[in-house]
This record gives sequence, C-alpha cells and structure tokens, in this order.
Amino acid sequence: MDLFISKYFNKIDKKGRVSLPSNFRNALPKNNKNEIILYKSIKTKSIEGCGVGRLKEISKRINNLDFFSEDYDDFSTSIFSEIITTNVDKEGRFLIPEDLKLYAGIQTDAAFFGQGYFFQIWEPKKGLKNIEASRKRLLEEKKSLRLMLTQK
Repeated sequence: MDLFISKYFNKIDKKGRVSLPSNFRNALPKNNKNEIILYKSIKTKSIEGCGVGRLKEISKRINNLDFFSEDYDDFSTSIFSEIITTNVDKEGRFLIPEDLKLYAGIQTDAAFFGQGYFFQIWEPKKGLKNIEASRKRLLEEKKSLRLMLTQK
C-alpha cells in the first residue's frame, strides 16, 4: 500500500473544489482510485481523509471495544455518522462539504498533510502550527524513530 506523505497547499476554486495532491491520488487504492473518505478528526480541528482500507481498519478497532460501552458509542457515532464519501474528478479535484470546511476553519486555501495511511486537511496556518507543536513534543520528550522502532 502506498502512503500519504509530505505537505501541500492548494486554493479552493470558485465552485468550492480543491485539488487532491497527485502523490495523494497515487496512494489511493487502485480499485477505488477516484473515491476518498472524509470525516472530522476526533483529535484536532481538521478533516481526515483516507481510502476504504483505512476505514475498514478503523471499523475493526472500534468493533474490538465493548459493544455496550460509551467508548464504542462515542467512536462509532462520531466517526461513522459523519463520514462523507466524495469522488475525485479527472483533474484531481473534489468538493469539501461546507460543514467539514466550517469545522476545520477552511475558507479559501487548504493544506494537505500526509499521515501515512491517511491524510489531514487543515486551514494552512493552523496546520503549520500543528506540525510545529508535534515536532516540539517529540524533541522535548526526546522521542526518536530508533527508540520507537526498537520497542516491541
């Protein structure tokens, strides 16, 4: 599976469309190349996007929770009831629904940040601040990839 990597900044056109970065289009599953799944992040004021495979993984993890717990209800309701599937046109453009743009504070520009098996769409200034905050936490807590990769 290809990964969503790097960061990109794109304008939203007058019709409300934005271009999905070509590297992100290439990371979509071959059998659903034109479909992306969008939902409100439950961690940040951003939009998360992915392909069907990632959605199935999220579903499995939620399904492993106690079916009668509030966690199960909260995760399944907050994610699955607000999922939007959208299609990427031949030029790589798609519509971000107004409620998702409002949630993320996106107006005229969108920033795309690769997250491996999914991506995030941010209002550009907020997205860059999030990257800075993530890097700062890693440095302050002295976390490294080597440490993460050697732990099992």
